[in-house]
Amino acid sequence: MIKNIIVSISLIFLIGCFDIYFKHPQPRGGKVFNENLEQILIIAIPNTINSNDRNSILNKIINDTLKFIEIRNKQKVFELELQFFNSATIIEKFIIEDIIDSIFQDAFDGTMRSQLTILEKENIICFNKKIEKGGREVYEIPIIIEKNRSGNDFKFLVAPFIWSLISSSDDRKINHMKKQLNIIEYSNSGTFPVADPSYMSLRSHLKNAPPLVEFSSTEVLALSLFGILEERENSDRKKYKDIEGFINYTEIEMSFIFSKDQNNFTRKVFENMGPLLDKLDKK
Repeated sequence: MIKNIIVSISLIFLIGCFDIYFKHPQPRGGKVFNENLEQILIIAIPNTINSNDRNSILNKIINDTLKFIEIRNKQKVFELELQFFNSATIIEKFIIEDIIDSIFQDAFDGTMRSQLTILEKENIICFNKKIEKGGREVYEIPIIIEKNRSGNDFKFLVAPFIWSLISSSDDRKINHMKKQLNIIEYSNSGTFPVADPSYMSLRSHLKNAPPLVEFSSTEVLALSLFGILEERENSDRKKYKDIEGFINYTEIEMSFIFSKDQNNFTRKVFENMGPLLDKLDKK
């Protein structure tokens, strides 16, 4: 499921949208991030998450067929328990190390983390990828992690600057964005936006301009577990015959993607990509 999101974002680029690029790695004044990302994600996952919590995304995806969901963090394995309307119950186990590796591999679309400049300042971690564009070296930021100041949880901000361009439909918004991010080149043709913001300007922009997609650490884990469960079900129909057709994986994925009530434009892009993504999944 996570790879579907990344593929969709790539396709958005192909249909004419573009990203903001940066003259220097962000955040300005940040230090090299030396912590263990995998361990941070494990720590952020509570011992138990279930659909009884009405504020949880798991509560929002239960329905007439799928009655209860619980994820248990056992330090070595994640357990996913699902209870269905016909009293059927399954408990799936996932090796934590494999899951975490898969999440970060999908998130960076095959890019090795060693090729990224990962900087942090205060509670913001930016993943900077150096690329060559227009004959010059610039940095793009596919993902930002924003840590919760008061707890272990954090948010994945996926494609954090695309939405700024998609939603900037008038000159006033464009000019404000150019000034805030100190965009030194900007044109719809010929050149591309290169930003060089201060740290406080970057923070302000992230606060007021939503990313294309946002996930909490628990949400990205749940998405990954359901994605692997779908693969298991498709590869072993006999083993999962008692729950065949009981889980609407597409509906679950869309519920996670739009749990933050993203703009209808983004929703339509993802929905229209559905048939193509189905084909990609089967390859």
